[in-house]
Order: sequence, then structure tokens, then C-alpha cells
Amino acid sequence: MMGFSQPVLILGLLLSAGYASLYHLWGGRTVRDLFLYLVVAGIGFFVGQAIGNITDIGLLQIGHLHLLEASLTAWMALIGLQLLARPARLK
Repeated sequence: MMGFSQPVLILGLLLSAGYASLYHLWGGRTVRDLFLYLVVAGIGFFVGQAIGNITDIGLLQIGHLHLLEASLTAWMALIGLQLLARPARLK
């Protein structure tokens, strides 16, 4: 199983920051929302990368970066955050 090398970390941070920024453009309101999206997308991305390392599926892979698994998990984490935060915003 491959660990997180420096290029994987850098590209992963850039992609997760891009996903968080796009998500903030779509539905964010404050800088606090953006920071939260950055954290959640980063965690989701690297959990997806770990899943990709374990399953070793070679679809959409850039070097050692499992782009498909990592991206899907980052977006699922962002959507999950939105679903969990929805009742709090209605109060």
C-alpha cells in the first residue's frame, strides 16, 4: 500500500481547495463557511485517497493519486455537510 507522497499531498490539497471553492460559490455565505468547506473537502479527499490505496482500482489515476475515489468522497463529504447543517439553518 502506497503512502501519501509529496506530489499526492500537493495535488490533493489543490484539488480539494478547488472543490471547496466551487461549493462555496454555489451555496456558501460567509468566510466561516468557506473554511469549513476547505476542511471537510480536504478530509473527504484524503479519505477517498486512502480508500483508493486500499482498493487499488486504477480508474482515473494520476500517478499515485486516485482521482475518482478521492473526488467522489470529497463531494460526498461536502454534500453530507450540507445535509447535516440544513436543520441548523432552519432554526
